[in-house]
Amino acid sequence: MKKILDRFVTGFFVVTLGILWYCSSKHQVRQEQYTIVIYDVFGKPVDIDGVRINFRTYRVATNYISEYQDRFPHYHFSMAVEIPEIKKMPLLRIFKKHQI
Repeated sequence: MKKILDRFVTGFFVVTLGILWYCSSKHQVRQEQYTIVIYDVFGKPVDIDGVRINFRTYRVATNYISEYQDRFPHYHFSMAVEIPEIKKMPLLRIFKKHQI
């Protein structure tokens, strides 16, 4: 009887934590676009013709930064961070409509 109760409690916590993890990971705020900013020797932002600066994934942007640093040693490349706007959950709107 003790083993059955132990397995039931363990299963309950595993399922509960799994559901919480799934719900929390759905609402992560992720960046949609990554931008490279180019600085000259004096620290001022500059634009170089023929250099791609907008990317969809973080990994591609970091690869381009390392490639550009090899090609243009007199410039410094960094990634600009833009935090996207948090979208409101439609489920809460449904509950708010039905409140009196």
